[in-house]
Amino acid sequence: MTNKTNQQTPPHKIKPISAAVHQGQEVTSPTPKPRNKLTYVPSPLPPEGVARLPSILAFLNISKTSFLNGVREGRYPAGKLLSPRCRVWDVADIRALVAQLGGE
Repeated sequence: MTNKTNQQTPPHKIKPISAAVHQGQEVTSPTPKPRNKLTYVPSPLPPEGVARLPSILAFLNISKTSFLNGVREGRYPAGKLLSPRCRVWDVADIRALVAQLGGE
């Protein structure tokens, strides 16, 4: 029969003791989970059709916040929802916006 008190704990299961634990405070520091997130890489605007937000932002060379504030204020066209998490903009509307603002 083995005595469990004589066995060593594997190094990956040892938790460090902080000063807060000694003072009676419980401290938890969650470790972030690794993310397996696929991101959308902006591509050039097609001659016609629709484009997603990263492509629009790269074409207009403005930040996401500036663009979405402009959409809310009515300065930029509102997109269309393809699904609950995917919004697209007509390329013709974006090109008309650039022509109106004096670019291109």
